[in-house]
Amino acid sequence: MSERPPTTDGVVAVDAAMAAEKSRRGLPINRWVVVVFLLLVAILNLTDRFLPAALTEPIKADLQLSDTALGLINGTGFLVLYAVAGIPVARLSDRGLYGTVISACVGIWSVMTILGGLAQTGWQLAATRMGVALGEAGSLPAAHAYISRNFAPERRTAPLAVLTLYVPFGTMIALLVGGFLGEELGWRGAFMVMGVIGLLITPFAFLLVKNARLEPSTLQADCPARAPILPHLKKPTVIALLAAASLIGVTGYSTTMFAPAFLMRSHEISLKEVGLSYGLASGGIGIVSLLFVGALADRLSAKDPRWLLGVVVAMIACILPFSTTAFLVGDRWAAIFGVAMSNVVQTAYLAPVIAAMHRLVPADARATASAILLFFSATVGSFGPVVVGMISDNLQHELGADSLARALLVVVPTGHLLAGVLFLFAALRFHREIVPEPG
Repeated sequence: MSERPPTTDGVVAVDAAMAAEKSRRGLPINRWVVVVFLLLVAILNLTDRFLPAALTEPIKADLQLSDTALGLINGTGFLVLYAVAGIPVARLSDRGLYGTVISACVGIWSVMTILGGLAQTGWQLAATRMGVALGEAGSLPAAHAYISRNFAPERRTAPLAVLTLYVPFGTMIALLVGGFLGEELGWRGAFMVMGVIGLLITPFAFLLVKNARLEPSTLQADCPARAPILPHLKKPTVIALLAAASLIGVTGYSTTMFAPAFLMRSHEISLKEVGLSYGLASGGIGIVSLLFVGALADRLSAKDPRWLLGVVVAMIACILPFSTTAFLVGDRWAAIFGVAMSNVVQTAYLAPVIAAMHRLVPADARATASAILLFFSATVGSFGPVVVGMISDNLQHELGADSLARALLVVVPTGHLLAGVLFLFAALRFHREIVPEPG
């Protein structure tokens, strides 16, 4: 009998097995190196995004803007474009083009940050901030997709939590840079410095992350039939998560935009002091809480996946008293601590919620799922700073410097409470709607 010639399927199977073995040998170190680098990129992303918030008062004085205008420029105008552009860019990431997407994003937002330092009017500043939004739109979903591709489902929350350290680190750096460079070089000089730093790391983003690009055959092996994402977006759990993330966006963008100005107005703290005291408090508390919540969610969800969201519900319940009293107390240090604790919600919720979202959609739609979550958080959240600004402007005549504190008191605790209820609903249904992992 003649030997049966090897089939094409057999060759593909052998090649796939060899590739998988090679991946297993090289991945344990390389994937964490990339995660740490993606964290650095995300820190730069958030620093550029929220630098105007740290410099609200000098920008307002220089360009003669109202609180409502500032809310529109750094809130609605920025975040809507950020959210809309994120989805089509994420589709490129779902094809495995992580290095190309991330390096292009860094380059675009860095150039636009530099141009923002040259703005002479509110309209010019708004245009450059929209350019920054366009550049920043695709970076984070690409990073989320890279992590979900290279970590097992029960081990994703930890690297996602490490990546999400960009929130407290970025906020802290934005406040420190805004406080120190803002007083030494002016707000324009601070913009210039951050833009140049971004341009310097752009080529490294491409060279380091490009090796993570997936071949079409690998993507096909992960998802033999590319499933549409729309049916999964109709799941009650997904709808609840998107609504809750939107409310967290409202509260988070409101405090990020106006907390420095609130501390300066209500407690008469200087720009540099706000950068140092509030920046360090917010960053330190955020880092510890994020790592704790991420590790706890990974440990508990390994036994019951519903704990991915249950941990978030418990966290919001613990933080709610601080997000209420922060804008009522007269002591400056109590106010700084309260606002820093309030920021824990927007910092620590993202890793477990992204991990949960990635278990509710097919493997080849994870970057898109992240982009959709960020889309709702950003678009709905963009109205938070505008609403706060409008309330503050309307109360200015009656309350003077305390008008901003009252506006934040109306928005922040209410958003946290409603988000907690929605996360609880999602947790109770979560296990029914999980999509099986490929392979």
